[in-house]
Amino acid sequence: MVKISSIYAVGFLNLLFSKPIITSEKLIKELKVSKETANQIIKKFEKLKILKEISGKKRYKKYIFSEYINIIKRGIEL
Repeated sequence: MVKISSIYAVGFLNLLFSKPIITSEKLIKELKVSKETANQIIKKFEKLKILKEISGKKRYKKYIFSEYINIIKRGIEL
């Protein structure tokens, strides 16, 4: 198991604020990390309930930063 560097975690969190729907491929490209590291970051963020898988696929999964989207929705509804 790859230990996730806090630099990657912070970089990923910053990325989520600009792209709240993401794939591991996008994470690999944006943060210039390996596939294994990207998958470990995603798993960690899923475990923390920051990310939620939304594609329902086995491959080419999409994830959403759902709480951020909910905050935006509440702001729009005011």
